[in-house]
Amino acid sequence: MKLHKIILGTFLSILLLVNIAWAAAAPEVTADAAVVLDADTGELLYDKNGDKREYPASTTKVMTSILALENGRMDRIVEVSANAADVESTRLRAGNQARMGDLLQQMMMISDNGAATAVGESLAEGDIDYFAQKMNDKAASLGMTGTHFVNANGMPDSNHYSTAHDMALLMAYAVQNPAFLDIIGKESANIYYIRPAGRVEYCETTDELLGSYEGLLGGKTGWTQAARGCFVGAAQRDGHTLIVCVLHSSDDETRFADARALLDYGFAQEAGA
Repeated sequence: MKLHKIILGTFLSILLLVNIAWAAAAPEVTADAAVVLDADTGELLYDKNGDKREYPASTTKVMTSILALENGRMDRIVEVSANAADVESTRLRAGNQARMGDLLQQMMMISDNGAATAVGESLAEGDIDYFAQKMNDKAASLGMTGTHFVNANGMPDSNHYSTAHDMALLMAYAVQNPAFLDIIGKESANIYYIRPAGRVEYCETTDELLGSYEGLLGGKTGWTQAARGCFVGAAQRDGHTLIVCVLHSSDDETRFADARALLDYGFAQEAGA
């Protein structure tokens, strides 16, 4: 009986050591910069070049969205300017009208660049440079010390940059807003336009982890040739809310593999704490 207890105790000790080693083994990711942040404590559970300056691409739209939710009316009718309609990767046309809440949904789900510009212009009386200043003011208030925005959508510009840590801080702030969570938590939606009357745009999220990763609250993708694959998202399990951000992954698919592996690692760290 004594020998049995010794063997059992040895086995359990080995199992514990194996679990600790597994939990401590950080994944290899393709992203140039990546972090996992505990949204409740602010603790970094993983950090790979978290303060390295990178192009954030369309993860920028998290900032545009939260500024709109905090400063705009979701039932406000927004008319699309020629400038907004001329942006690359948009379904909008000059003169289109839609409610701000619908444009936010389209912007976040399918990463519509024109929708982001239209929202920014609407909040800044047509002056997108003024809106960019508001973005930078908000970033400063959140402690995003490595960030500078010049547009509402994340299109490439040498003066438009952020860091994985900063974008994680932004997402940690944004997910405290129930309306924001509602927007990023939808896998698909119909967007109803006021002009042209009767126009409906069906949108499916570009976030491939939503609905496939346990506990994912939602996220925002990003992709340009300069930024490569980007993703910032939030997931919740067992009372823990984690934020993951990957910038400059190899391509638009590995950003999701990177994010999945990092979230798994982060939750393993929380479980072993």
